[in-house]
Amino acid sequence: MKNKLVACLLTVLFIAGLVAPVSCLDSRTTGLPSPSELAEQGFASPDFPRITAEDLKIIYDNRDPFILIDTRPHFEYLDGYIPGARNIPNNPPEESLKELAKLPKDRLIVTYCDCLDDGESAKAAELLRFMGYDNVKILWKGIDYWRDIGGDVRQ
Repeated sequence: MKNKLVACLLTVLFIAGLVAPVSCLDSRTTGLPSPSELAEQGFASPDFPRITAEDLKIIYDNRDPFILIDTRPHFEYLDGYIPGARNIPNNPPEESLKELAKLPKDRLIVTYCDCLDDGESAKAAELLRFMGYDNVKILWKGIDYWRDIGGDVRQ
């Protein structure tokens, strides 16, 4: 009963949208727009930490340990994904919660989607942060930006 109550509460919070903690994004040091610039451009969760495709590619090419989560529906994942990414779609939320809870908390976790506003990846990143994961980032502009810089995409 207690587990069902917790799952129900998490689902409601997830669907309603969570408040993300403030980060220190600064376009002069990260190459990313500031949170206020992201908000002006309509990005989801503008205060949430983001990572550029270039920075992710460095981590990827160095084979540094990290977890990559593709939050798109499975059929979109099959059309093209970043190698090594785990497909954990946001819907249905109960399944997403179960899968996200299995991830180790000692690694960088990067979420991505194909939304120009990072909407789906932001939902998953916020949920992970709510669940106690401290090192979570959103791939800024998602898989399309990854493709644009020549990142590997598989089908």
